[in-house]
Amino acid sequence: MRKEMLQRLMARIKNVIGTGTVTGATTSVLQIKTATGRTNDRIKRVHNYGFMSRPLVGAKTYNLFLGGVTARGFTVNVEDERYQIDLEPGEVAILDNKGNLVHFTEEGIKIKAPSKIEFDTPLAKFTGDVDITGRATGGSGEFGGIVVETHKHPCNCGLSKEPVN
Repeated sequence: MRKEMLQRLMARIKNVIGTGTVTGATTSVLQIKTATGRTNDRIKRVHNYGFMSRPLVGAKTYNLFLGGVTARGFTVNVEDERYQIDLEPGEVAILDNKGNLVHFTEEGIKIKAPSKIEFDTPLAKFTGDVDITGRATGGSGEFGGIVVETHKHPCNCGLSKEPVN
């Protein structure tokens, strides 16, 4: 009996830490297939404060199982080698499978989006220069105290009319 108890204890200790593969996911709960081949659909997903993600099927998980019981586990990290970039020492990146990227480099922060970046804020303030290589479009604008839609230019007729849309 003693040998059997020791074997069960060793099996539980071996099961405290494990890896797996995501087979289904919500933001807070994962379904994984463990490295031993078992499927568990109640793995709690731990997130760092302020950062959330929902992993894709096929991502690798690193799990802790309370008391070595694989039915009572949580995931401490998820990685997806399919969507990684090479970084220089000290760099940080946030990226996804769609091509969105926020890359903190030695030169500054680089943001890449395959379609658009949307700012939902009542005011965007820039303390330095703004260099636009594409078009700038939008509603009313004021530059240097001049309202674009209603400004006039001096001409040989006195003052020009307002711009034509």
